[in-house]
Amino acid sequence: MNLSEWLIAHVPAIRRAVDQRVQLALKAVDDDHWRPITNQTPTARTWADIRDQLGKIQEVCRVNPLASRLVDMTTDFVIGAQVRVDGDPWVRQFWEHPQNRLAQRLHQWCAELSRSGELFLVLSRNPVDRMSYVREVPAMLIDRIETDADDLERELTYHQLTDDTEGRWWPARDSDAEQVMLHYTVNKPVGETRGYSDLAQILQWLERYDLWLEDRVRINRYKGAYLWQVRINNALPGQLEAKRAQYSRVPTSGSIIVTDGSEEWTAVHPQISADDVEADGKAIRLMIAAGAGVPLHFLAEGESATRATAREMGTATYRHFAHRQQMFRWMLEDLVQTAARRAGRPGVEFSIAFESVLAEDYRGNPAPLPAQEDQAYAEHR
Repeated sequence: MNLSEWLIAHVPAIRRAVDQRVQLALKAVDDDHWRPITNQTPTARTWADIRDQLGKIQEVCRVNPLASRLVDMTTDFVIGAQVRVDGDPWVRQFWEHPQNRLAQRLHQWCAELSRSGELFLVLSRNPVDRMSYVREVPAMLIDRIETDADDLERELTYHQLTDDTEGRWWPARDSDAEQVMLHYTVNKPVGETRGYSDLAQILQWLERYDLWLEDRVRINRYKGAYLWQVRINNALPGQLEAKRAQYSRVPTSGSIIVTDGSEEWTAVHPQISADDVEADGKAIRLMIAAGAGVPLHFLAEGESATRATAREMGTATYRHFAHRQQMFRWMLEDLVQTAARRAGRPGVEFSIAFESVLAEDYRGNPAPLPAQEDQAYAEHR
């Protein structure tokens, strides 16, 4: 037995220290003690992927009118002409509070849900009258969502990127803190915490359509381009240089050029074989329209369908917008209920009504605000 073994066997303090190091080493190699740094399931996207996609979508919505129109179209159908709120006077006070002005924020929220696939709202409670004020945080700034280890749907905290290297943590709705964050998503796959943009599937096709249009513009520009080739037969020394100086200015269109037999002028055109590619562009637009869930005549292509076929082709689109409208109403109801509970008013009664997408577009006339969404389906049938 060497000295180290004797010390471990006869000195209790050393033996305990060695045992502790052994246990730590065993934990380091045991997978049960490792957890993902983002507290997400293995199928979830990494923050790098989420940020990259959100950045591309924001850029394409800024420069691509087709992408911007698809987002605005969803907002126009979902919000409609107005949103009516009835019920407890406190709800109206919260809705119309100068610090909230929710009626003016609805279009912005709906557009953000379509672009980012999720919406992060912060409720700040006034300690005096317990009224909550609503503010938005861009999804691009939320890089981490901590959830319950046993329940992925129970979100606990949210981490926001700030100028400070440590960032800022927001507590979830269950907290009694003065400020809490609410998280709403659309297109969220099972097993993930982040939503998907409505443009996620068609992002690459929007970019390809941009490139296709740009190529067509270049080709059409160069198809009409030409240059003059001037040939001097049996040119004497210095004659070519003199002609270059004489014709340094290009003749204007419609001008007359008088030459003798030793000088020939020829217009040279580029040989670009640009066949008719209308079908190619329509195929790309069809892919974009199918991914967005709208028919082509919704994208200002009225010649693609008659009135009868356009009416039938819009059925799935109207139901999609009706479903999004229902989800958006649930989101607003949850927001109001959360603010009322934090103000000490649980169980407050109110209703939020939208114009029915189905009743308006199938009948062709503006429909009244229904009390229940089922009424729209019943009228359609």
